[in-house]
Amino acid sequence: MPHHVVDIWWSDLRVMDRGLLPLLDPVEAARAAGLEGAADLGRFVVGAVLLRVAVGRTTGRDPWSVAVDRTCDDCGRPHGRPAVEGVHVSVAHAGPLVLVATAAGPVGVDVESARRGPDVAEWVRQEAAFKAHGSRDGDGLHVQPLVTPLPGHAAALALTRPGEVVVHDPDESSAALAAARGQAPRSADRRSPTKSSALRCQSPM
Repeated sequence: MPHHVVDIWWSDLRVMDRGLLPLLDPVEAARAAGLEGAADLGRFVVGAVLLRVAVGRTTGRDPWSVAVDRTCDDCGRPHGRPAVEGVHVSVAHAGPLVLVATAAGPVGVDVESARRGPDVAEWVRQEAAFKAHGSRDGDGLHVQPLVTPLPGHAAALALTRPGEVVVHDPDESSAALAAARGQAPRSADRRSPTKSSALRCQSPM
């Protein structure tokens, strides 16, 4: 991986279109099929595709060769937080915003609408810490706020050690998604979701 510690990729629902659905793997397609709201579907699809693109940019791998494990730690079903071999990742979304992080060590990110209340900054700090090491207290972590590309939201990043953070804005993410979409294989293994394969997610990203 490059020398910096973490890459932050911001995106939003403006990049969502149904042409991204065939880029999901079968597990992701099944989960997407269980999402009834357009915004929920958009956040999940953009996050899933951007995650592969971000890992590809970080590691030099073909994004469509990146295997994402979504096994839930509690029940073993494929609706847990994503994990990728060889790189640490974290995904979050709120409102129209989608946030993906890749790092050489444990990492957590979270974003929430400010409408959550006056404690939103502390909430995102705790959630980012939990994603990074399974505890919300932040002990042993470097937790910092992130500047969001849309007013009215708060976000945080948790790392095991401080270091350089490279932020990719929504325009850069949109260009990266468009480029990767043009290079995606037309494989039978990637298909649009069907209702018969739906799995409803009960776990946080």
